[in-house]
Amino acid sequence: MPNKKAYRLFFVILNYMNYSLTANLVDNIKRSIIGYDEYGILIVDNASPNESYEILKEQFSGVEGVFVIKNSTNQGYAKGNNFGVRYIEENFNECKYIAITNPDVEFFDNTDLGKILKKLESNPVIASIAPIHILNGVFNQKAIGWKTPKWFDDIFTSFALTNLFFNRIYYKNFKIEPDKVSYVEVLSGSFFIIKLELFKKAGYFDEHTFLYAEEAILSKKLMALGYKQVVDFESFFIHNHSAKVNRKLVNRIRDSYYSLISKAYYNANYNRPIGKLVAVLLYVLYPIRILEILMIILINLLVKR
Repeated sequence: MPNKKAYRLFFVILNYMNYSLTANLVDNIKRSIIGYDEYGILIVDNASPNESYEILKEQFSGVEGVFVIKNSTNQGYAKGNNFGVRYIEENFNECKYIAITNPDVEFFDNTDLGKILKKLESNPVIASIAPIHILNGVFNQKAIGWKTPKWFDDIFTSFALTNLFFNRIYYKNFKIEPDKVSYVEVLSGSFFIIKLELFKKAGYFDEHTFLYAEEAILSKKLMALGYKQVVDFESFFIHNHSAKVNRKLVNRIRDSYYSLISKAYYNANYNRPIGKLVAVLLYVLYPIRILEILMIILINLLVKR
């Protein structure tokens, strides 16, 4: 049975194969987080085909506040995280906040979690909060937060060239409120903190996706309930997106396919009145996306010569 210490916040880390990355994140959290100590860390191994679960289980055995569980099958981002959240609900009644945390993120020293949570609790309509997202060590305004895709937005954002010129989902400016937060529609799924009660009220992540579009769907559900999301402009985290397991051609095509089916599902179910048409167009145009990936790889190879 898990330790019954009062953990009011849980970092949920969904691990797949890269146990060293996950272990480094746990150490980073313990070293960097200040201002709040009522947190636990739950590692959910998403049925890794290597020895990730056994290694992580042994490494953190007896470490206070760190728990390791295993999913029976790899059910993707949404189902995997939901599996962890439901485990927390069943075993830790005092938990009030869930911090969805990708293994490839890291926190700066002296990240004041207590201050972030105060902002989360400052307004009852705020459901979730995230620090400023630093993507691969670079300040990228598009990564901080964005708008839910409407009309044909997901068509334009699916291709590199059109995404350069038709980027209506990205904020040109952020209005900073007196408490140094800015309201956005969508927060990056790499790291955010959400009130557990409201996450449950929204039906958790929609489990019809395997990877991609989960944040936009959650945003739609929260907005339908009258809740909002904010970015904290006084804190930061780094997302080392290139630290994924590997980026071979087959994996890029696979990820592109997951993006396709997730965006199609999002549009068919959450983008009315023309979402079903957008979903059809995404499938029709998919071969062009594959050709684009091949061309980008070829150009990169030629440039490196």
